[in-house]
Amino acid sequence: MRSELQRRLDAADAALAFVNAGPGDARHRSLVEGVAAERISTEQAVLHTVEQHGLRVDSGRAPSIHSFDDYLIPGTFVLRNRLVDELHPDGIDDPELLSLLDRQISRLRIVELEIRPVRGHFDYEHLKQVHRRMFGDIFFWAGEERIGPETAMIRFAPDAVNHAPGDPAAPMTKYSYFSGPEIAEAASVQCAQLSHLASRSDLGRKKFFDLVAEHGGELNVVHPFRDGNLRALWQYAAQLEERAGYPIDTAGFLKETRAHAFAMHSAFHFQATNDNDVMFRLMEGGLPQTQTARTPPPG
Repeated sequence: MRSELQRRLDAADAALAFVNAGPGDARHRSLVEGVAAERISTEQAVLHTVEQHGLRVDSGRAPSIHSFDDYLIPGTFVLRNRLVDELHPDGIDDPELLSLLDRQISRLRIVELEIRPVRGHFDYEHLKQVHRRMFGDIFFWAGEERIGPETAMIRFAPDAVNHAPGDPAAPMTKYSYFSGPEIAEAASVQCAQLSHLASRSDLGRKKFFDLVAEHGGELNVVHPFRDGNLRALWQYAAQLEERAGYPIDTAGFLKETRAHAFAMHSAFHFQATNDNDVMFRLMEGGLPQTQTARTPPPG
């Protein structure tokens, strides 16, 4: 039986696997384990993390975002961020360092979310709060709906229709996400459906996961935030499933596991085909088969 400490660590590591992040170096791991064991506060761990690089977290006024391009530091392709020093008032512009700190800080905050989860009703505001707490140290716009682009947002990822999960031969192909003006209504509708599921006690395991896969897959296609969508959606869905009495075994989704490759594959497969079968089998298989009855925790 896993300890509560290990459960917290596994949950954070599984979420970070969505951005291909391993467990981190010994210094980072010590901080993560300290937060998980509640020996140090998350705020102390975040402060220590940024100070290692001579940085601080800017708590000043957020820059205005009016278009998709406003997310970027002028003259770069790096997102504006709160990790600053005297030479970088708009945030550090080293993409590798920003990526490293994004992963380290969000892992610390996910552990914190496992200890003190967002209290809400699993509506759109609940999801925004998850994102805000996960990324608020890094981005001014954490927890805020994506602005732009005015047409579909395009990303490239391995072909999930004609190739198996983790196939190194899979070519990169185009995937489309909702445009900025479409997000508010679409995200609200999908979160409302998921919120309703959290309170249902009559569906049974298979129907519950079928509907979570359908609405969760649609929510991923909406991609309501500028960055950090998969980590926030994973944390939101895991909390919802816990509330409904069907907790996911996050240890099975750690980096380099088959389930992790399957999880990445299923998100893109749904997006390309609108068929939730792959995602359903992933979710339904992530719960021990012996658990068939709901035992929702209080609150």
